[in-house]
Amino acid sequence: MTKMTSALSLAALMATTTFAFAESHGDHGLTAIALSGDNMLHMVDAKTATVTGSMAVDGADKLLGIDLRPATGQLIGVTDGFEIVEIDPATGKATVLSKMDKELPIEAGAPVIVDFNPMADKLRFMSGTTNHRVDIESGAVTVDGSLAYEDKDMHAGEMPAIAAAAYINSYGKPDSTAMYDIDSTIVALIQQISPNDGTLAAIGKLGIDGSEPYAFDIATDAEGMNTAWLVSGGMLYNVSLETGKVGDSWELKGADGASVRDITFMTAKHDM
Repeated sequence: MTKMTSALSLAALMATTTFAFAESHGDHGLTAIALSGDNMLHMVDAKTATVTGSMAVDGADKLLGIDLRPATGQLIGVTDGFEIVEIDPATGKATVLSKMDKELPIEAGAPVIVDFNPMADKLRFMSGTTNHRVDIESGAVTVDGSLAYEDKDMHAGEMPAIAAAAYINSYGKPDSTAMYDIDSTIVALIQQISPNDGTLAAIGKLGIDGSEPYAFDIATDAEGMNTAWLVSGGMLYNVSLETGKVGDSWELKGADGASVRDITFMTAKHDM
C-alpha cells in the first residue's frame, strides 16, 4: 500500500467526506470510518491503510460503537445512554433516532458490539455474554440467548471473550447472512452460528499476538464479495473467513496513536 504523507484538515474532511464515500461505492468498499476515544471518528482509506481525516461527533459525548446500516446507508451509533443516533458523515452531527427500552449490562472497560444484521435490519448489541437484538426505529430490545460455545466445540465450557463482530452480505437487504466474531482470549475468529441463540463455533486462530481493542468489519461490495478487515495493535489486517488466519497486513498510518475500537466500511450504495 502507498503511504500518504499528511492527513486532511478537519475543514477539508468536511468538504470531501461525501465525495470519498461516493467513490467507495464503486471501489469495493475501501472507505471506512473508525472510532477511537469517546467519540472521535477517523476516515480510513483501506487501499493505503491511512487515516485521511478525523473529527469528533457533535451531539454524542460517548459512543459505545458504530456501524453502517446496510438497508439505508446510514451511519449509526449507540451512546453510553443507550440512545441510537444517526451520524452525518460529512459534519459529524448526531441525531437521536430512539432510545433502547432495556439497557445492556456493561462491565467497566468491557468491549461492546454494535453491528447490523443486514437481512433482518436489526442491530446486534452485545457485551460480555449478553446478547441483544434492537429495532432502531422504536428502540425495542429483544433479549436473546447468552453467548456460549456449542457443546461439540473444542472450547465448550470456556467463557467466551467476544471483542468484535460483523455480518457478511452487508449490502442493501440481502437474502442471507452469517455472523462472525473475534474472541480476544483465544485470539481467534469465531462464527456465531445462531446469532439469536448466542451459539458460538471456533473457526481458527488469527495467527497474531493480538492487542485489545479489536475493531472488525466485513465489507461487501455490489457484486456480493465479502472482505473481512481487522484493526488491532495499530495494524490493519485482512482475515480469512474460512480459516480465521490473517493474511495481508499494513501499519495503520495517520491515526496519531489513537486506539481504534470500532470500524465500519461504507459500502451500501445509496444516494448521499
